[in-house]
Amino acid sequence: MMEKNSTQEQLNREIIQKALANSAHDFTLFFEQAFREDVAWTIAGHGPVARTYHGLKDLFDNAEAELFRRFAQPLAVKTLGVWADGNEVFARIQSSTLAIDDKPYRNEYMYIMTMQDGKVISGIEWLNLNAYYDIISRINLPEFK
Repeated sequence: MMEKNSTQEQLNREIIQKALANSAHDFTLFFEQAFREDVAWTIAGHGPVARTYHGLKDLFDNAEAELFRRFAQPLAVKTLGVWADGNEVFARIQSSTLAIDDKPYRNEYMYIMTMQDGKVISGIEWLNLNAYYDIISRINLPEFK
């Protein structure tokens, strides 16, 4: 039983490490590769985007789209560490890009992801929401739908 757990932990960690490596120059690829379409994803904290999203469409339509519209280039990420404990995978990530106002955007994340059948089925994300809200309020764009 312990051997199976250890093997599953290693596999889960490798899946996330590979997806992060593949998305180093475009973080949107991480979600496409590692997450199930019906993922339950929580952004921890306070404010309009801090809540649980039900599915990738909900997450992208109601949290990510407004942020990514303000980028002049794709969001690059650097993986600082990936660890696993059973079906839980933990990832520490840094991101950076240039916003359309020529100012840098940077953030840091801590993800705890629950894996099932090689995909993230649920998880929680901690990030610097001040950086998120700053770029949203700093760059006014026409409403997007």
